[in-house]
Amino acid sequence: MNSIADRRAGRIEPPIPIAIVIEQHGAWRVLGVAVAAILDGRGRPGDTRLHLLSNHLRQDIGLPPLPQRRRGPPPWL
Repeated sequence: MNSIADRRAGRIEPPIPIAIVIEQHGAWRVLGVAVAAILDGRGRPGDTRLHLLSNHLRQDIGLPPLPQRRRGPPPWL
């Protein structure tokens, strides 16, 4: 989410203030959608592509290294 920082006031304002959203849709509806998003997992999607990271990057974030890929033909050929 993009936000606008007001350094003089020491606060961060969202692009669309929550008060406007509540005014347009109602407090209960906004609260219901927010709770549904939290419980449904839509709030923060997980990264399912961790297997695409190199072993060096995996080590940096605390994951175990992947096994080395085989080179050449399979052993049964």
